[in-house]
Amino acid sequence: MSNDLDNLELTYKKIYEVSVQIAQLIDRKIYSELVTYLNRKEQLFKEVEKYLKKVTENNEDTSRLVEICTKIQKQEEANIIALTSVRDDIKKELSKASKNTKLISAYSNTELKQGNILDFRQ
Repeated sequence: MSNDLDNLELTYKKIYEVSVQIAQLIDRKIYSELVTYLNRKEQLFKEVEKYLKKVTENNEDTSRLVEICTKIQKQEEANIIALTSVRDDIKKELSKASKNTKLISAYSNTELKQGNILDFRQ
């Protein structure tokens, strides 16, 4: 076993941990923190590319990485589903807000008529 393969496995484990943390943020509805974790995950994927290139050049056996890669894939799919649900909820709320804004706008442009129906002087 090479040092590169060990580093690759360690990096995949870090990616999985970040994905789990992202899921926790989604569950707690702390969306403002997601960008930080997504950036971290992007950095980790760049590390993976570096190690993966070295491992493939050396024709090393990567079969032990299948399990962690599968876990990452499942977690990422769950995160995508959760974020899609959040996005759909936001779209519904925006649609409601848009309808309310249109109604308010339609009725706020009508002029108020001055005077009284029972005003005998006119």
